[in-house]
Amino acid sequence: MNKKIMWCSIALILVLAGALAYVMSYAWEDVIVDATDSGGRVVFLDNDSQGTFTLGGTYADFRGNRVFSNSVSSIDTGIGGSSTFTTSWKMGGKNELGSAKTAVFTLTVWDPAGVPHSITRESREVSSGTLSVSFSPHEPGEGRFLLTSTIYESRMNFSTLFFR
Repeated sequence: MNKKIMWCSIALILVLAGALAYVMSYAWEDVIVDATDSGGRVVFLDNDSQGTFTLGGTYADFRGNRVFSNSVSSIDTGIGGSSTFTTSWKMGGKNELGSAKTAVFTLTVWDPAGVPHSITRESREVSSGTLSVSFSPHEPGEGRFLLTSTIYESRMNFSTLFFR
């Protein structure tokens, strides 16, 4: 009889632990710690000039919970071929022990028709790189670009368990 009680107790503990883990998975949410953006305009001229254009840079710092983004105000290019738009990104400051922060860097360039061309990079550690998008616009006109930097942190929010 004692073995039967022991096995029932173990099964009950496992079921309760599984139910608790399931419920706790819904209590995590991503919170924006800091976010910034900067951008400008891109003028697509009716000529064959094209090339690679550096639009600016973005930076995120986990220690200071800060993000920075700076950019040029305007770029002129042609529609005769593919143009490439780049920005550098850098992630500084290590994640603290037990922290669940993520830095997200995005470069979006809109062509004259308003079609977005975008790339995003996520980082959880000290690193750096380049974001790049290339496309060939079909008509002259004015487009725009936007560089964004955001720090997200996953946090436990128990109120989401009870007030959904």
